[in-house]
Amino acid sequence: MALIVCPLCVREDDVVVLRTLPDGRKEAECTDCKFTFPFGSPTPEATPAAARKSTPRRAASTVVAPRPIAYVVQQFPKATDVDAGALERVEALKQEFLATPYEPDPLVARHWAKFAWVFSADGLDKATIYDLKLFADDPTGASTGDPTEFDKAWVLLGELEGARRVRAVSAHLLRGPGELEDRLSNLVDQGFGFSMPGWGEGLLTKTLAVADPDRFLPIVTYADKRAIIESLYGLELANVDLTSWTIGRLGVWSNDLLVELLGDDFADLHHAAAFLRWAHHH
Repeated sequence: MALIVCPLCVREDDVVVLRTLPDGRKEAECTDCKFTFPFGSPTPEATPAAARKSTPRRAASTVVAPRPIAYVVQQFPKATDVDAGALERVEALKQEFLATPYEPDPLVARHWAKFAWVFSADGLDKATIYDLKLFADDPTGASTGDPTEFDKAWVLLGELEGARRVRAVSAHLLRGPGELEDRLSNLVDQGFGFSMPGWGEGLLTKTLAVADPDRFLPIVTYADKRAIIESLYGLELANVDLTSWTIGRLGVWSNDLLVELLGDDFADLHHAAAFLRWAHHH
């Protein structure tokens, strides 16, 4: 068996296998830095053996390839699937919410403008290490949860390597090859070669919201968007899987669905996100 290298402290002699995950990957722990991580490739579910044929055998692949986006997206709920009664209820809530004048937070505006440049093609290599670290730890505009895992990785890797990985991850997310949805899935699942521990769904989605503020809501998890869509619009969205409903696809498509359903009545997507949270808990 090949040696397993800890992605956090890059040691290989202190890594132990804990268990086999449901998707076939292994879960390991580095006993030196106490970091737990998955490794290996997912394996497809076993299927009943077919009758043996006299054809040459081919090696079975252990990689589950996602189904084509063009096929899967057709099965994702659309704005036209929402019941008319639900639309009327949301519209009534919207008018109640919009009766209060919107006052944009100048701190959020400055923060968003700054990091729009940081993650731009021109700014990413010029941005300071301090700013990259600040983006992970500062909840201004969108909280991304507990930064402990990221902060620990930053210390163990060192700020130069940490910054290099954040730049590599961000460049791949925003300007890499292939579909955005599948790049996002690959990064969330730590499948990218220069993945940064702790730079997960929340920070990746916040990066998208900063880089493209007219498309992406500052609601940074699929779980939150799914809950809002189900409570306000009555649509049931899929659970995350490895073949069709990957985390990147569901995260992007649920965002786009919400933006379409909201319409053009809001000053910006921070305003729209504030309404969604208010209406969800109303």
